Amino acid sequence: MKFNINNVVDTNNADVQVIQEFFSKFFESFAEETVKFHDHWGMLPFTHSEKQVNSVVVPAMHKITNNVWLEQPFKVANEQRFLDIATVHGNNIYLIELKHSWNSKNENIAKNTDGEWETAIDQIADLKRNTVKQFVNHKDFNIFRIALMVMPTYLTNDLNHGILEQSSQQYAENIYNKYQEYRSEKYRANYVSTWKVEDYESYAHEYDGGKQIFPFISFVARIEKIFD
Repeated sequence: MKFNINNVVDTNNADVQVIQEFFSKFFESFAEETVKFHDHWGMLPFTHSEKQVNSVVVPAMHKITNNVWLEQPFKVANEQRFLDIATVHGNNIYLIELKHSWNSKNENIAKNTDGEWETAIDQIADLKRNTVKQFVNHKDFNIFRIALMVMPTYLTNDLNHGILEQSSQQYAENIYNKYQEYRSEKYRANYVSTWKVEDYESYAHEYDGGKQIFPFISFVARIEKIFD
């Protein structure tokens, strides 16, 4: 099955260029697993809660890397922490803090996602060689810390909205540009990928009083190689 997915990346960032192919394969796999999930359960894997997203993130990633490590404990100073996801791919190790937030109905990307995104950025800032060496081979691999947010866009009841005319490329560019508005460079996304769900009516979520559709599912990421 072919999915309508396009991305926007920081072309001046070498770290992003190194793992762009991995992310492209992963997001394609994510879309496949999302459709399978809907076929079995009759809903999308983010309809009710953030934690459901792992129902497709894990098998999608495992399909690419053959290994996924969840909730690995580590300490920063005396604080106990847990890393959401780790995976090894070739000579690279990806350490991922995963978040989920909704984007609701606005043609201009709503920034109600700020809280989750900023938390993820602050969390990956603590992933340094002197902390990750507690649980990974930090000498023989390139290590990347990644803030990754899954961001579905939904429309409720009024399904005739201007965003439906946008392409996946246009929508990804809108999100990317919005995340460049942060004053602090550390909060700026350097990778955005958007899946335009062409047959969104087939995946509508109906409930008492109305229904929701999900015409776009986006992935917002900040990717950084760990050097220190």
